[in-house]
Amino acid sequence: MGIASRREAERWIKEARLSVNDRTISDLGTKINPESDQVSLDGKPLSKAPPAFVYWMLHKPDKTLTSRANRGDQQTIFDLPSLKKIPFLVSPIGRLDYRSEGLLLLSNDGTLVHRLCHPRYKVPRHYQVLSSGKLTPQEEKKIRDGLELDDGPVERVDLKYVHGQKLGATTGSWYLVTVYEGRNRLVRRLFAALGYRVIKLLRHGFGDLRLPGDLKPGLYRQLTSAEIRSLKRAADLL
Repeated sequence: MGIASRREAERWIKEARLSVNDRTISDLGTKINPESDQVSLDGKPLSKAPPAFVYWMLHKPDKTLTSRANRGDQQTIFDLPSLKKIPFLVSPIGRLDYRSEGLLLLSNDGTLVHRLCHPRYKVPRHYQVLSSGKLTPQEEKKIRDGLELDDGPVERVDLKYVHGQKLGATTGSWYLVTVYEGRNRLVRRLFAALGYRVIKLLRHGFGDLRLPGDLKPGLYRQLTSAEIRSLKRAADLL
């Protein structure tokens, strides 16, 4: 019916939340006729029509996977109370790793999701980064000019030092960093290539969108019409 992944549907069955024609199902192999059977989740009938497109902004918390499959006791974004009972499938636009937090876009508009993740469109991702130390001017230049990583060169990075922060016996440094591709753990790898550790990483912007100060970790909101148009322009869909 296009409302959930197979893994998600199996979880609902195990939790006795799904019923077919008012009968709770427990068999993972249960088959239905979508033309005649009425499927309900938590007692609410599921629409047989495809869901309308949704465009959401989530404030991803720290120590949360951007994934549908958890690893042991690691929470995923789909375990969050705000997202746990959504009766249709949404996908993240790009990823934030387990220890990264901040702005994460979610949608069921597959074309937009694909384009915004594709390196061809070079949509900027904006981060606030706390490093274990302060980069030298030469190291800052290396990052801006394009470091060579094990999976290829990083063509463009915008970098700005903000201020220092005491970290016990040492002093860390805050930077504003903008990258133009969604390569896995890219910001952390840039600093690691020069011998620094990223202690905290928060994505505060994606394209022209910014994380609102009043959107608390774990919560999401719908994008405005203007924000959706901005994303579609960035993906050459307008």
